[in-house]
Amino acid sequence: MMTAKKIEKKPKQENPFVLGAQVIGGSILHRRLGRIVKVSKSLLTVEWASGTKTFYGRRGQGFHGRVDEHGEAITTRHGQPIEDVWDNEDTLDIATESAKARINEEIAKKEKQRQEQAAQQAAVEADPAYQKRQADLKRYSEMLSGLGANIENGWNDQKEFRIELDGIKPDKMEKLVTAIQEALK
Repeated sequence: MMTAKKIEKKPKQENPFVLGAQVIGGSILHRRLGRIVKVSKSLLTVEWASGTKTFYGRRGQGFHGRVDEHGEAITTRHGQPIEDVWDNEDTLDIATESAKARINEEIAKKEKQRQEQAAQQAAVEADPAYQKRQADLKRYSEMLSGLGANIENGWNDQKEFRIELDGIKPDKMEKLVTAIQEALK
């Protein structure tokens, strides 16, 4: 008589996504650091460094559905499964030291660029020509405010203004065109 061999079951692998775990998520181009702040039966709540919160499945897959009052995923509607609530493109990973370092370098680089742009903008705004331009823009806007006009600097040309007029009645349009033609002579 043959005895049946008992097949040993492999122990269940422990889920690394536990409360308080540091994780990395987001798209491939925009990775960000976060921490798991809540674990329910079906969802993980991740709070990102920016303060926003996002839901993920217990295995780290992205969740784009609705959540009930108990913090559980709503995956059926009228007894039918809702399609496209899970996203395998946006997944969580446990944060490694090298990944944290890379993300922190990217954040530092972006912050440096932001500071450089702010310094450049401050230098531009300190220029007397820029200040005169802004004063002229304000004065012209006030003059045209009764006409329903919107006046802005030209796109990249600091020599011209761009004027948008709204609500001009057709009987006044001809006088307006004539006045503009006279002003441009």
